[in-house]
Amino acid sequence: MNFTVKTKQNTLISIRNIYCIGRNYHAHAAELNSKVPKQPFFFQKSLPSLNTSNKFTIPKDREIHHELEVVILIQKNGEEIPVTKTDDYILGYGLGLDLTDREYQNELKRDQLPWLLSKSFQGSAIVSCFQGEKISEDFWLKINGSIRQKGNINQMIFSISEQISFLSGMLPLLEGDLIFTGTPSGVGPIQNGDELELGYGERTIHSLMVK
Repeated sequence: MNFTVKTKQNTLISIRNIYCIGRNYHAHAAELNSKVPKQPFFFQKSLPSLNTSNKFTIPKDREIHHELEVVILIQKNGEEIPVTKTDDYILGYGLGLDLTDREYQNELKRDQLPWLLSKSFQGSAIVSCFQGEKISEDFWLKINGSIRQKGNINQMIFSISEQISFLSGMLPLLEGDLIFTGTPSGVGPIQNGDELELGYGERTIHSLMVK
């Protein structure tokens, strides 16, 4: 299978790994009754979860929640990258949804088990195309025309540079890795028939239908 994302110049980039930081906004940690971490922690989503299409099908008998995030595309291999050098390793910025089987995730948390299967079902890592400019304006998710989530990278507990530096200090980052950088508050369920739009400032950069 071929797992690729598209840049603004219509170049296709093969994806190697999908990393996601947990609890990186104070308000999101609070809404899930979770402690704010003292250092970054990450989980992974599987490659079959990658979804660049304009549709998503909810798995049968599961309640799926949206988690809006800024997503980083890594452009070259790196280890132990200093915070001051992380921009050299970013090929592009996009928006994405870390779709989550919330009930199953809560069960796994209670049993102190990994989250993988609550995060990595088919199509659950939705990403837009990637652009070179940083997403510095407020980014948002609209469902059926109403804003459900809104955030800004300045509200992150651990900055994008801190995330890249920390992660590359624990394992090598590879060309084509994706990093989901955390979700602001407002996560909630999606339903069949929902129309989702992801954007920042005044522009929509990705849209999809739930069916």
